[in-house]
Amino acid sequence: MTRVRTSLSAVLLMSITLTGCPSRAPTPAPPAIGSALPTMGVSDANVVQSLYRERTANGVRTEPCLGPGDLLEISVFRWPDLQGYRTRVQPSGMISLPLLGQMRAAGLTETELKQQIADGLKRNVMKDPQVSVFVAEYVSQQVSVTGAVARPGLIGLSREHRTVADMISEAGGFNEHAGGHVQLIPAHGSACDGSVRRPGVTPAGSGAAIDLDINDQYASADQNPLMLPVVGGDQIVVNRGRFSVDGWVNTPGSFDIAPGMTAQGAIAAAGGAVFAGDLTKVTVWRSQPGGTKKAIEVDMDKVQKGEGKDVTLQGGDVVSVPASNAKMVPYSAYYILTTVVRVGASIPIF
Repeated sequence: MTRVRTSLSAVLLMSITLTGCPSRAPTPAPPAIGSALPTMGVSDANVVQSLYRERTANGVRTEPCLGPGDLLEISVFRWPDLQGYRTRVQPSGMISLPLLGQMRAAGLTETELKQQIADGLKRNVMKDPQVSVFVAEYVSQQVSVTGAVARPGLIGLSREHRTVADMISEAGGFNEHAGGHVQLIPAHGSACDGSVRRPGVTPAGSGAAIDLDINDQYASADQNPLMLPVVGGDQIVVNRGRFSVDGWVNTPGSFDIAPGMTAQGAIAAAGGAVFAGDLTKVTVWRSQPGGTKKAIEVDMDKVQKGEGKDVTLQGGDVVSVPASNAKMVPYSAYYILTTVVRVGASIPIF
């Protein structure tokens, strides 16, 4: 008994220096607003607008160009041999048509090929031919869509589907793990050079990745990254959304985002706040263009009572739960009684 009493006395003496020490060290404070942080890709609006202008003519999206492997359906009014006539663009870029023979198609748009066929018919066959050209299958102009989408893979361009948003939609849309950012790796070179333009085989290669924030509000189409026209060889990567929870919670760390995830749900995913956590001063840190951080304050006590507004999380958000000064003293005493005293009582001191 004497040993235990002596041991307890020594431990209580040590507690003077331990008072106020929690069971976990406070996590480092998030970077101050305006501090430089590494960013993924280029997120400058000027880059998006420049690429938009480069890929449009007079503000109107251009037609996709034909290339080897594309399947064409050609019809000429009142000519039975060319009613729904199907032909595939050869590796040489040529197509073969009745009476007209070999004709170059690769590098031309549907409109340009239609005019070329009409001109050939005027010279040799008909006075005023009415020609229609329809691309039944695009093979040469494909875009890679990967990451947090329902059906990742290569998607062929068409006249109707030519933007980043179109490509993501063709891939089945965002899945439940998608965050708020999309990377576009644009292909360089002319889209009408007559070559096959698929990611990985584009002769001209690709440019630097552009980081697109799809949660921002944009005033016009040339500023909205989802409205960017795509060309064969582009690569689109939908980033997997993850958020982090740090500070005074039971299991801090990173977690996969889910649709509708809020700050309250994030704290619950981290095992809830410990006793010393101050739920009235929760902060959500959110990345901004240029690498800065924005602080969004949330009073979780009011949220839980239905009196405050929660925050819907985006990929990359960090939810920070600070310590409450008022709770630190009783929490430290609890820590000493349940941890230090329990250990100290079992160690004899002579």
